[in-house]
Amino acid sequence: MNDVAHGDLLRDLRRIVGDQYVLADQANREFFSQDVYSHGELPLAIIQPGTQAELMEALRAIHPWQIGVAIRGGGMSYTGGYVPQKADEISVDLRRLNRIICVNTQDMYVTVECGVTWKQLDDALKVVDRRTPYWGPLSGLVSTVGGALSQGSVFLGSAQYGPVAESCIGLEVMLLDGTVLPLGSHATSRGPPFMRNYGPDLMGMFLSDCGAFGIKTCATLRTIPRARENAHLSFAFSNEKELLDAMGRIGRLGVASECFALNSSLHDLITKANGLSSDIKFAIQLLKAGGVVSGLRLAIGLAIAGRKSLRRVPFSLHVSVDGQTGSEIRLKTFQVKSAVGGHGRRMEPSIPRIIRMQPFTEPTGMLGPNGERWTNVHGIVPHSGAREMLVACDDVFKQHDADMRRLKIVSGYLMCAVGLGSILVEPVLFWPDARELFHDRVLPATYRAGLQMFPANPDARQEVAKIRAELAHAFLTHGAAHFQIGKFYDYQGALRPTSRELLRSIKRLVDPETRINPGNLGFD
Repeated sequence: MNDVAHGDLLRDLRRIVGDQYVLADQANREFFSQDVYSHGELPLAIIQPGTQAELMEALRAIHPWQIGVAIRGGGMSYTGGYVPQKADEISVDLRRLNRIICVNTQDMYVTVECGVTWKQLDDALKVVDRRTPYWGPLSGLVSTVGGALSQGSVFLGSAQYGPVAESCIGLEVMLLDGTVLPLGSHATSRGPPFMRNYGPDLMGMFLSDCGAFGIKTCATLRTIPRARENAHLSFAFSNEKELLDAMGRIGRLGVASECFALNSSLHDLITKANGLSSDIKFAIQLLKAGGVVSGLRLAIGLAIAGRKSLRRVPFSLHVSVDGQTGSEIRLKTFQVKSAVGGHGRRMEPSIPRIIRMQPFTEPTGMLGPNGERWTNVHGIVPHSGAREMLVACDDVFKQHDADMRRLKIVSGYLMCAVGLGSILVEPVLFWPDARELFHDRVLPATYRAGLQMFPANPDARQEVAKIRAELAHAFLTHGAAHFQIGKFYDYQGALRPTSRELLRSIKRLVDPETRINPGNLGFD
């Protein structure tokens, strides 16, 4: 695209969305070329439409120029899901599409624009004593509904209700030429969007597609009554077999809202990070909105107790249960304890309590506790395959042990129950390295000020890239599924030939020139 054409396009886009919402300076182009872990090409410009009508007109202006668009939500991807693959792409930042359109308490659904954050949605539903079954990732202060529906997402509510796609009943998707596709319950020409399953489930093709099939603009999610009571439990385990067996038993009961585990490496990072001053800062962050002294004491106490309880624990399991009555909570608590049996030792449940005190906080986890770089790889496997998967990941780390020690690369595991029958296994990596512009713009300045500044460490970065690739291959060979496929996981390589051809046929239908999020799902 030559400079004259570039200028003509930007002039049209500024007319459509407003001068201040077309960003073409070097700093913004660099920021939008990065995610939590990866780098892409610098986009030609970034547009931030404020309405669906503006987005439609902007896409129609872009369409004749034969260039791609990279679609961005809250920006918490670590697999290149929204970073441009080619230098002449336009980045589309959807965070201004953030209206809550309808909260229907009688028919139990909520309709939102897809730039709404999970915290914004939860705050709105809290007023009417509702929530969505899956109610967000821990990064929900900045992560958006559309980003989660595109990338796939689990955590809050996932042990009982599964991933985010299970809570979605309607969707509107915009194609590159401005065509709007109403899907699921939005597809019917009469009546409210209350029912997803009416005829073939065409909407399912556009969920967890990493934005490769279209741009999600509007979504309808189921709602459920908000829990009036809850309880939290934590247990220490001496080995992964007993831990994973207990997680399987709890998952199959369907009584836990969240059920997740950490290993000793992550315990060490938590307990060694900055001591009491860090606990106090974290407690203040949790409660700064309310400023209640008694609550502050509780948060500090929980943080300190949590550190102490994690020391010398090989694996810890953390469970939250929700219900409407005390008797329901007592029954669910009894069921969780029975599922654990004598294999796990009771611990102070500081971690699940702190998470529930304020589930949506600043996304400080994108760096290590002292400012180290962080990344992860993950796979979802059935409970029956979890231990084998963990052993395969351990084998990768063992092969790199000498280099990891030399380069000070630390690994750990997070595991999370997903629905009744599966578990997410997530190896994480921390290493000393320079921060990127992305981290400095997303993380609060007050938080960054307390972190160590590391020099650039290309050798460690290269080693981490090798380990990530080998972990991803291990997940592939064990038949694992993935969220956040982006440009990293070999999704098409995992499919059977007929399924792969169906996928490609859909792409040819909705995006024949591969201009929507090029590179995602393996489409170049």
